[in-house]
Amino acid sequence: MKKFKSLMLAALASAALAAPSFADGHAMSMGGEIVVGMKYTTATPDGGDTTTVQDTYIGDVNAKLTNKVSDSASYAFEFLKDDEGAGKVSFEMTGTATSGDNSIKAFADLSDITGTTGYGDVYVQGSNKTLTVKVGKFGQTENYSNGLGYFRASDFSVGNIEHIDLSDFEGLGLGINAGDINITAEVPWMSKDASHGYALTKSDGSGKTATNVSGIRPNIKMGFGDVSVSATFYTLSFSAQDGSDTEDKTDTAYQLMGQVAAGDAEVGIGYSSKTQKDGNVETTPNVLNGFVKVGLGGGQNVGASFEVLGDGAETDETKVTRISASYGMPFFVEAVTLKLGAGTSTATTDKVNGGGSASGFEAEWAYSF
Repeated sequence: MKKFKSLMLAALASAALAAPSFADGHAMSMGGEIVVGMKYTTATPDGGDTTTVQDTYIGDVNAKLTNKVSDSASYAFEFLKDDEGAGKVSFEMTGTATSGDNSIKAFADLSDITGTTGYGDVYVQGSNKTLTVKVGKFGQTENYSNGLGYFRASDFSVGNIEHIDLSDFEGLGLGINAGDINITAEVPWMSKDASHGYALTKSDGSGKTATNVSGIRPNIKMGFGDVSVSATFYTLSFSAQDGSDTEDKTDTAYQLMGQVAAGDAEVGIGYSSKTQKDGNVETTPNVLNGFVKVGLGGGQNVGASFEVLGDGAETDETKVTRISASYGMPFFVEAVTLKLGAGTSTATTDKVNGGGSASGFEAEWAYSF
């Protein structure tokens, strides 16, 4: 994998260095987003005091400068500060080649070039009208949409698994486009060190060990007019790189999702479940969720959603029910969107002081340019 990355990055860098300068009249573009917001939340755990938070915050602030040096190559600088406090500058390179219906694309993201240089997505993708093959490190398509979902109350640390993701995915992806049916299969082929969550624990209690991860994650999407259905599952296997005796570890999941569009309205419902076993600890977190979203014209949208979350503990499972409502509209000008959201949640469990209730609302202004 390292040799593959080095060769591809060298080729892309050579293309970028050989490209004409900004002043040569090539296509330059810049886009980005600035987000500010205000929110008010309350949470009351069983047997505890109510915590109230009122906050004005700076959300995502990002800008991306892209220079298209030819029909087959471009590069971009991205400046990003997200609402979780991380900030970085990234450099992206893209190169493509086509022959009839066939094409090859190479993409590389050098993440956080202001600090320790690392890799974001780095992959080579070949495709034609019916088949796509992708190799490397690449993000995954999220299959579930939840209406507007601008604000959701506390999940009481249960966590949400709306999307069936594989952590830090590296490997092979295959896709088949058959008109109304699209099938993809991702095959992870990964090496994770002892600090990663996928790492196996040694049976002698001496700690974690570097681990190989393999498996499969197929997804099928079917669209028939205004109805779309998707089904996903994955299963992973783990093996110690040093051949040591380790505790059992399994990770499997599945998701079913259906959506129906009728005019300006869209309704969806889905169910996701995981089964994770690490040594003697086994959990099956799950979520049932649904939404409705309606366009009101003039760029206005209103939506509502619900989730029933379970942490999947073998004893004293915690269940959380959340309900939220959202409204979005252009704010003075089309480039600025005002997002309003409110929601409540209730947690139930047999754990001591593990349940409770929460609520809140949020207003966010997002300027896109």
